Amino acid sequence: MELSEVAQNILTVFAVACLGYLVGRIKIWGISLGATGIFLVGLLFGHLGVSTPRVLQDIGLVLFIAATGLSAGPGFIQRIKRSGSAYIILCLTTTIVGCILCILAVKVGHLAAPLAVGIMAGSFTTSPGFAAAQEAVRANVEAVGQVSAGYGLIYPIGVVCTVLFIQIVPRLLHANMAAERRLIETESTVDTPSSAQQKKDGFKIDKYGLCIFSIVVVLGIMLGSVSIPLPGGGRFALGLTGGPLAVGLLFGHLAHNHPGLLTVDNKLIGPIEEIGLLLFFADAGIDGGHGVAKILAAYGATPILYGLLMVITPLIIGYLVFRFYLKLPLLNGLSALTGSMTSTAALAVLTQQAKTDSIAAAYATTYPLALILMVLVMQFLIAL
Repeated sequence: MELSEVAQNILTVFAVACLGYLVGRIKIWGISLGATGIFLVGLLFGHLGVSTPRVLQDIGLVLFIAATGLSAGPGFIQRIKRSGSAYIILCLTTTIVGCILCILAVKVGHLAAPLAVGIMAGSFTTSPGFAAAQEAVRANVEAVGQVSAGYGLIYPIGVVCTVLFIQIVPRLLHANMAAERRLIETESTVDTPSSAQQKKDGFKIDKYGLCIFSIVVVLGIMLGSVSIPLPGGGRFALGLTGGPLAVGLLFGHLAHNHPGLLTVDNKLIGPIEEIGLLLFFADAGIDGGHGVAKILAAYGATPILYGLLMVITPLIIGYLVFRFYLKLPLLNGLSALTGSMTSTAALAVLTQQAKTDSIAAAYATTYPLALILMVLVMQFLIAL
């Protein structure tokens, strides 16, 4: 049987996805990697010499980011007005600590800047940040591989450490979960349009809102292509990551307040996000797999040590800031902390531990802020 190049690429991507989902289902101490298993299997395929076209990764990235923005948009502005300053301070704290450690890894640890940025993206388990870093070096094949390798090495460590931290802190404090749950009840409420408003704005261009989603993608790519000159001769652009994210957040917010015309069906957003993640993780993993062995041979355990520092240090300092400076309730603060580290796995564990979905409000507010910060920061750090 002889397959065309196109057929081989399609077969490879979905073979990686199939095996990746199976790997992602494996639980160790109650922790599973989910869709990130695709990335790990992709690393293995790439290490074995398999290649796929970069365009698959870019398409997956845009689908994933646009859908993420749309899903996070509803209630985003309300929550920012309500508790935004505290969440912004927490996001800035964890991000700045991560940036300082990343710079130290380059200047003191003598790691290549793309590798160090990939390690930071893995430590913060941030797919959009990882994508932004890759996009910033896309003209350099070796640098793209270093970003992917750093991310692939550290991402599992980032997930496990964050999940363990979230579980250990309440136990060390002997927290009264019932009392903590009562403190966060008001944070979960978001104003919804009246039924009359929903009926008034009930016109849709197509059944599922695919036209609106397409508009978000088009406008996001156009916004991301706007290049702003920086001091020293450099230029800055939101790119394929920041542009669709910003437009998605805006449309998600507008659709929440004016449902119908600008609405993308919620039943559609989840699958689009997952398909985008599938394409992105499969191709990014294959890219990264080409350089993992080379990175370990060149640097030994140093990247892993810096990865551990970039996970644990922001978590500890972030906890101290929200607990003693911002005075946030424990569950609210931990939820916001998981958002600042963009760790959905940790949020899922915290939700189970707290036995309430109300904690998701703080995460839903902090997460988009962290994504925007990471997208911006990664592009600056890559120029070190």
